[in-house]
Amino acid sequence: MGLRTTFVSGPRRSGKSTIIQTMLNELYKAPPHYLRLAAIRGDKKPPPPPARPPADCRVRSARWLNYDQNLIFEVLPEALDRIHRQDRSGSVLIEADADPNLRNAYPYDRRVFVMPAPQSLEEVFRTMRQAALALRDVLDDTAAFAREIYGMMDDDECEDACGHEARPALTLSQLRGFLNSPLGDELATRIQFQPDYHGLVESDIVLVNTGVGGTTEVVDECSRRLERLLARLRGPSARKNVLFCCDPVDPQDPQRARLFSPLQELLADDRRWPAAPADPPPCRLPAGPFRGIPVPG
Repeated sequence: MGLRTTFVSGPRRSGKSTIIQTMLNELYKAPPHYLRLAAIRGDKKPPPPPARPPADCRVRSARWLNYDQNLIFEVLPEALDRIHRQDRSGSVLIEADADPNLRNAYPYDRRVFVMPAPQSLEEVFRTMRQAALALRDVLDDTAAFAREIYGMMDDDECEDACGHEARPALTLSQLRGFLNSPLGDELATRIQFQPDYHGLVESDIVLVNTGVGGTTEVVDECSRRLERLLARLRGPSARKNVLFCCDPVDPQDPQRARLFSPLQELLADDRRWPAAPADPPPCRLPAGPFRGIPVPG
C-alpha cells in the first residue's frame, strides 16, 4: 500500500494553512505527514521555531522543503520516497503557493485549491483584452501553450530547449476550426483565468475562503463565473459540488458543512488506513528550522 498524497495549493495569504489545520483537527483519523513547499527564489520563509515543541501537532512528521523550480520534478518525488520508506501506508499533506511548476511535478492523488474571496473579478479572471493577447501568444508559441495548459516551462529559462519557431499565421477559418474543437474550447476557457488560478481547473475541490478577502457581491459573481467555467471544462458527466464558498473556521457559516462532507469523502482512504505503530510519540518532527505547523500562509 503506497502513500496517499493531498496537494493543497492556492495564492499567497488565502488561508491554506488554516484549512489544513482544520482538516487535521476534524477529518484525519491517523496523523498524516506534512510537506510545505517553498521556492528558493521566492520570499516565503519558514516560521521561527516555537520555544517549546507542541504536545500534539497532529502530524507524524513535518518538513519545510525549499526547491529550485528547475529541479522540483526530482526533489518532490525524492522527499516523498523518503517518507514512504519510513511509513509504507501513510498519507501526506502537501502545501504550496500557486506555482505552475508544481501542478504536474507529481501525480497527486487529491487536489484542493484554496483562494481568497476576491476584491474584484480581475483578480481571478483576465480581461477580454488580456485573454485575447494570451490566446494569441499560446497559438504562436509552443512553450506558452505548455505553460498555460500544463503549468510547465518558462520562456526565460528554456529558450535553448524550446525556442520560438516561425510559423505562418492561422487563417480565420483555421482559427475558427481550432476554437470549435474540444482542445480549442478547453484552451479558450482556461485562458480566461489569471495565472495564479490555473491550478483550480484540475482540483477536486475549490474553496473560496470568505474568511479572507472581498465583498459579498464580488464573491457571488465570481462564484457564478467559476461554476460556469468549471462545468464547461469538466463536461456534463463530471462530479458536481467542486466549488465551495465559505469560511472554513466559522462553525456558524451555513455553507461550511457542504465543504467538509465532500472533503471527508475525499479523504476516506486516509481515514480508514491503520494509524502509526502502537504507542507512537504524539508528534515526530525532523530537526531543523521547522518544528510545527506554520502560521497561515
